[in-house]
Amino acid sequence: MTAVTRTPPTLEHPIRTLPVQTTTNRDASTSNQSQKPKMQGRIDIANLTQNNIGQLRKLNSVLFPVRFGEKWYKDVLKEDVKEICKYALFNDIPVGNICCRFEKSTTKDDSVNVHIMTLGCLAPYRRMGIATALLEYVLDHAAPGKKVEISDSFSDDTTKTAPTKPTAKPSTSKKEVKQTKSYTVAKIYLHVQTSNEEAKVFYEKNGFTEKERVEQYYKTGIEPRSAWLLEKE
Repeated sequence: MTAVTRTPPTLEHPIRTLPVQTTTNRDASTSNQSQKPKMQGRIDIANLTQNNIGQLRKLNSVLFPVRFGEKWYKDVLKEDVKEICKYALFNDIPVGNICCRFEKSTTKDDSVNVHIMTLGCLAPYRRMGIATALLEYVLDHAAPGKKVEISDSFSDDTTKTAPTKPTAKPSTSKKEVKQTKSYTVAKIYLHVQTSNEEAKVFYEKNGFTEKERVEQYYKTGIEPRSAWLLEKE
């Protein structure tokens, strides 16, 4: 069993570390050799911060066919999603990330869904357990049935309701403390491009099931435009 060590979740340091020893992709294709050199190293799961958001932009530009706007990158740095937006390093090299968001459930007032927006790893570092480590971290904190704490502005942000009457002017003597509310995670879901059979198999191995095929899910210019909707409840 792979050993996992935890350190306090600070902003600048890894919060989960896994030792790695695996064959390289080149070695995997030469299985007739009796001895194969190993790729040894360390996988760190770390917080996203203003200091490394540029690395996330670079990773996304390589990993995904879609482009994310400035608001998207601001949103993944919010305190509410700190435990469901992470990036992975192999020997201190940024190699992958997972970014999710909470969405208000349409069936229960006290429930939320987790939408996986991105989960990817650079090709040379695949089949090393990095994507699995990222997904498992999120599931540890926001799997279906788990309780999550989200700021009281969550409802307004997701449903776009009108603002309430003005509140009293905040005191300048003390730092304002955000109020939070407890929600239960109803499901976690994502869309996978129909050309990416390997990703679909990966999620199915991790307990996701295909719910439907969505035609023209992606914008014009991305082919194929269709996607599978996968869910874990």
